[in-house]
Amino acid sequence: MIVEQERRPDGAPSRGSMERQDDNPAAAAPLALVVDDEALLALEMEDLLAGAGFATLIACSEAAARAVPAAALSVAVVNLRLNGELLGHGIIRSLRRLRPDLPIVVVTGYDSDAPQADLRGLGWPTVRLQKPQHGEYLVGAVRDVMAQAKCGARPRGGRRQVDRV
Repeated sequence: MIVEQERRPDGAPSRGSMERQDDNPAAAAPLALVVDDEALLALEMEDLLAGAGFATLIACSEAAARAVPAAALSVAVVNLRLNGELLGHGIIRSLRRLRPDLPIVVVTGYDSDAPQADLRGLGWPTVRLQKPQHGEYLVGAVRDVMAQAKCGARPRGGRRQVDRV
């Protein structure tokens, strides 16, 4: 499902711009939020996650991502760069303010050593995937970050092996 926060003329969110979770037949499945402004990539990630048993929401903008109730989420997959700006860090901070232990997979085209891809200060558990080859590793990374959150196991040495290139 794609989430876009519709607004009434007074600026308040309108009812019906989001499905209620208990009305959704896939409510028993873990819920993944995919935040990406590239529609084809977002749909590809949705397909991969759905194939692994996840219910998914797609948010194509910062406003839509912030409109999703963090308490309902099992995991979030967030692109750092949305609509030409580095908005992913703010989205992650916003989600973590509401739910500090939310597992998050960061998908980015930035190299792990690039300053734009610095994930320090964004909380834990967080896993990074590099574009464009992120697709083949997405489900594994989602399961990995969810397992870290569940058992409280932080990566040794502060960085995952794949980030130590």
